[in-house]
Amino acid sequence: MQYRARPMAADANRALRACATFRGDVLLVESGCDEVVPAPVLASYRHACVNARSLTYRVIADADHALSDTRSRNAYGSILVHWLEEALYAHASTLARLTP
Repeated sequence: MQYRARPMAADANRALRACATFRGDVLLVESGCDEVVPAPVLASYRHACVNARSLTYRVIADADHALSDTRSRNAYGSILVHWLEEALYAHASTLARLTP
């Protein structure tokens, strides 16, 4: 847990290095009361996604890691659906501009 309690550089491990080279759309959702994945881990991922086409970061304030209550699950579902809608709209708009 001490390892996860501090922010890490993008070259610190394989997962963060992969994030640093990823050029797609990224959604990071943090559970505000997560005891499994602490906030510094999410901060490391956020900072590693330097080449992402887009980065969306949301926090579900009172959620635990398992999203064990209905409100947290609904909040996560809403975040995911809105993010997908925005991403699809953005890509459709880009395709429309490129199509003669």
